[in-house]
Amino acid sequence: MKDSIIIDIRKIRAALESFDKSDFHYNTSFSQCLNGFPSGCCGDTSNLLGLFLKNAYGKDSTYISGKGLGNNREQSHAWLVCDGYIIDITADQFNSIGYNLDKVIVSTSSDFHESFSRINRHEINYDSLGKTPISDVLHKVNERIRNLTPAI
Repeated sequence: MKDSIIIDIRKIRAALESFDKSDFHYNTSFSQCLNGFPSGCCGDTSNLLGLFLKNAYGKDSTYISGKGLGNNREQSHAWLVCDGYIIDITADQFNSIGYNLDKVIVSTSSDFHESFSRINRHEINYDSLGKTPISDVLHKVNERIRNLTPAI
């Protein structure tokens, strides 16, 4: 994966961390998550990243949802796969239960992601996603990144 894409993914993570829950549309997990980003925000974050990668780089992604982590059959998580890379900027929410995961994962393999017992995949529908509050969140994130990044 190109360094420029990874840098942009890191910027998105930093921007999402800089917001308060109240900054987001009420109908997103960014607003509803109890403990704040990234906890409970993996689905909307994966959709946001997929929409970003499509808009900024013309890249299609696959949305992956996993269920059944370790002894917890109901534990779920979501991430993207794009060009053969696992992209996940919310996996560190599992560090509170004993994992040691980076804030930003862009990798061709991951023991953590492979440990889910049930995996579902679907292609992202960019047209319908562009008409949801996730599109508004992406706009806010892009604005925040522009305001935080010094002009060169």
